[in-house]
Amino acid sequence: MAPFSGFSPSFAPIVQRVEEAVLDAAGYLVASLEAGERIDVSLKADHTQVLNLDLESQRRILACLSGDIPVLAEEDEASHSLIERGGSYLLVDPLDGTTSCKRFLGQQGGQVGYGPLVGFVKDDRLSVASFYNIPQRRLFTAVAGEGAWVAETNGGHSIAQAGRQRLLPGSCGSLKEAGLLFFIGKNGESAVVQHLRNENALENLYRFGGFANDCSRLAQGLEQMSLQFTVRPWDLSAALLAAEAGLDVILDPLNKKIPLADWRIETNNPLVAVTRPLKDELFGVLSRMKR
Repeated sequence: MAPFSGFSPSFAPIVQRVEEAVLDAAGYLVASLEAGERIDVSLKADHTQVLNLDLESQRRILACLSGDIPVLAEEDEASHSLIERGGSYLLVDPLDGTTSCKRFLGQQGGQVGYGPLVGFVKDDRLSVASFYNIPQRRLFTAVAGEGAWVAETNGGHSIAQAGRQRLLPGSCGSLKEAGLLFFIGKNGESAVVQHLRNENALENLYRFGGFANDCSRLAQGLEQMSLQFTVRPWDLSAALLAAEAGLDVILDPLNKKIPLADWRIETNNPLVAVTRPLKDELFGVLSRMKR
C-alpha cells in the first residue's frame, strides 16, 4: 500500500505500518465471515467474550507490527503492564465490538460496526489510530494534529482508487437535537444518562457496536455525543477519530475534565466526546447532577 501523501513525514511511516496491520487483519476477518467460518466463543476472567477470530486477528496484527516498538494487545495480558511504564507503544484491539460481530455475522452495511483497531502512543500521548469497519468496508484513520479520514476499500485488502475523504462533521444547535451513543458499564454511566434524559437534554440515545464504531460515527456526524466511563486502553485509540474530526474528547468529565491530548492512558478511561457547539450546554446540564 502506497503511503498517503496527506500525512506529515514524521507520522507517515507509522501510519502506513498501522494501516497495513489493520488491513491485513480486516482481510482475514472479511474472508472468514464471508466463508461462514465456525465461531468459537470463550469467556475471559472479566466475563467478556473472546472469539477465535479475535485471536487470529491479533496474531496477524502482531506479525505485521513486529519491530522495535512495544505492543499492548488486548488478548495478551502480559503486555498490559505497558500502561504503568508509559512512553511510546502500540495499542491493539484485534476485534473491537466482539459481541456485535458474533451477533451480526456476515451482515454488510447497516448501522452496526466492528473490526480491528490499532493505535500508536508517542511519549504517553495518543498520536495515531486506525479502525476498519467490517460491515461498512471502510478504513478510518486519524493522526494527532493532522485530521481524521475515511477511505473506501476493496473487500478489506486495500484502499480503493477513490482515495480518502477528510472528516469534518457539523453539529446540531442544541442538546435537544443531539444523539448520544453510550455504554453502561460499572463506573456511573447509567446515572449520567438518566440525568440527561430527566433534563430532556437529548433527542435520542442508543448504540450500534463497539467503541470504535461509536467514534467513527461521531467523526462522520451521525451522532453528536458519546459517553463511556470504562474505555479500556486498547479501545481508547478510537477516541482520536472523534477528536481529530473536531469534537471535544474530555477525560474524567465529571471531575478534572482533561482534554484527550493531555491525558495519560489508564486502565479505565472515563470520557465524554461532544461536538464543540454543544460542549458548554452539556457541562452546564452535568453540573446540575446530584452525586
